[in-house]
Amino acid sequence: MVVVDRFRITDTLREVWRPLVALFLLDTLVTFAYVVLGWTWIVPAGLPLPLLGTGLAVFLGVRNNTAYARWWEARTLWGAVLNNSRSYARTLTLLLAPAEAAPLRHALVHHQIAWAHALRCFMRREDPAHDIASFLPPETLARVTKAANPPFAIQREMAELLTRARHDGWLDGIEAAAVNTTLTALTDSQGGLERIRNTPMPQQYAAFSRVFVTAYCLMLPFGIVPDLNILTPLGSAVIGFVFLALDESGRHLEDPFKRSVYDVPMSAITRTIEIDLRQAVRDAEVPPPLHPVRGILR
Repeated sequence: MVVVDRFRITDTLREVWRPLVALFLLDTLVTFAYVVLGWTWIVPAGLPLPLLGTGLAVFLGVRNNTAYARWWEARTLWGAVLNNSRSYARTLTLLLAPAEAAPLRHALVHHQIAWAHALRCFMRREDPAHDIASFLPPETLARVTKAANPPFAIQREMAELLTRARHDGWLDGIEAAAVNTTLTALTDSQGGLERIRNTPMPQQYAAFSRVFVTAYCLMLPFGIVPDLNILTPLGSAVIGFVFLALDESGRHLEDPFKRSVYDVPMSAITRTIEIDLRQAVRDAEVPPPLHPVRGILR
C-alpha cells in the first residue's frame, strides 16, 4: 500500500508510458497530416468528443468506485482480524491466568498468530509453511499444511485445544463460549476476505474500460487538431494520460491481495498481530514492526 503523503506522477507514468508514447506518435502523425500536408478531410465532421469524454469519465468513475469499495472492505475486514486477535489474546490471558495454564495459553495464542499468517498466505495463494512453522508443533504443522484451507485447519486445532482445556477444568462452559464467540468473528472475517478473493470484478468492467479508453484516445487527435494545430500532440497526450491513469488506477484496486504496491498491507498487519500477541504472553523474542520502504507498506 502506498503510504507517502504526496502523489508521485512518475509512478503512474511508469505504468502507462507505453500507450502514452503510442498515442503521442499518433498525435504527431495526425498533426503533420493536417497542418503540413493540408489533409483536412481526416477530421470527421461533428465528432462529439466532449460528450464522449464526459460519458467515459462517468463510466471510469463508477468502475473505480466499485474497485475501491472492494479494496476498502478488504482493509476493514483485516482491521477486524487485528482487533479480534487482540481480544482473543486478552480473553485467554484473563481466563488462563494461573501459572499452570501458561503452556496452554501460549499454545492457543501461538495458534492464533499462525492463523493470521496462514490467512495472509491463503489470500495471496502462497504456501504458509515457512511463516507458521515456528508457532505450531511439527505434527500440527503437517496436518495444517496438507489441508485445502490452512487457516480453517488451524482453527480446528484451536477448537481441540479449547475442548481439552474445558475437560481439564481450565475453562467452564460460559468461558469457552466467550472464546468461541471471538473465533466465530475471526471466521466471519476470513469468509468475507475469501468472498472478495473468489469473486473478481465483472470482466465487463475491465474489458469495456480498456476498449473505451483506447477508442477515445485514438479519436482524440482527430477531434482537437482543428483547434490546437501544432499543439495537438501535447494536448492529446495530457488528456490521454488522465484517462489512462484513471483506467490503470481502477485495475490496481480490483484485487486487494495480489502483492502490488496498492494492495492491502497484509504483511504489516499480520506482523502487528504477531507483535501484540507475543507480547501478551510475554514471549522473549518479539520481531520489530514493518515500516514503509520507498513509501510502500507491504
